[in-house]
Amino acid sequence: MPPGIEAESLYAGYGGEAILRGLTAKIEGDTLILGPNGSGKTTLVKAVLGLASIYSGTLSVDGIDVREAYGSPGLVSSNLEEVYRLLSLDSLRLADLYMDLVGGSLDEALALMESLGLERGLLSRRSPWELSAGQRRIYTTALALASRAKYVLLDEPMEGLDPSRRVRMLDIIKSRSGSVKAVVTHETWVLKALRGWSVYLIFEGRAYGPVEASSLASAGIVTGRAADSLVTIETERGAFSIVPSGGKPVTELLSLDRVYEVLAGF
Repeated sequence: MPPGIEAESLYAGYGGEAILRGLTAKIEGDTLILGPNGSGKTTLVKAVLGLASIYSGTLSVDGIDVREAYGSPGLVSSNLEEVYRLLSLDSLRLADLYMDLVGGSLDEALALMESLGLERGLLSRRSPWELSAGQRRIYTTALALASRAKYVLLDEPMEGLDPSRRVRMLDIIKSRSGSVKAVVTHETWVLKALRGWSVYLIFEGRAYGPVEASSLASAGIVTGRAADSLVTIETERGAFSIVPSGGKPVTELLSLDRVYEVLAGF
């Protein structure tokens, strides 16, 4: 079976509305999925997990259609909160149950949580939905990483964390071995920290790439089509190119939400 998570001309979404519009991408190694809010990044993760409707195209994990692979233990894990809405249990007992179901390590998950300031005592007193947004992100990300799945899909794992924990979280993700990791985010500062990773850029339901993170970390954005571009992206506001030098530095945007400001001339 061909390894990797592969989408080909994928249209997927919810309630008959396609958020992904002909998306083609393949995740074979550690990958950053970068794009503005609302671009379809999370929908791609949900489609892989069987939580979004697929209208046309193909989406497979190691050559198996995701609809057949759904629920296979040890294959894919994620930090999406929907995955952990199993039972009305406190956070500690739910973590124990989840790790048992997927063959992960509860001790490992708890150690990761504690390293990010989420104490075991708090977990035993509160359900996941009684934790703060940042605590929930730590909780679900630690469970995903400790699940020992072949593919770990992390949606905005640094969101809601203070600056020191954001850096610590990224360090933890980088240092994890044994799984192929895909990190979904709209923040460009991570490019400098993930220089060895591949990057797909997602805009308006389509994927562009892969491009090396090290190349994007020093690249700039110009409007229109450039002959020397690393990648040219089409949007409803017009096309823009990411070029090796010149233009608005990608990392200075902080968030790819601001690409539309560049296109508008702000």
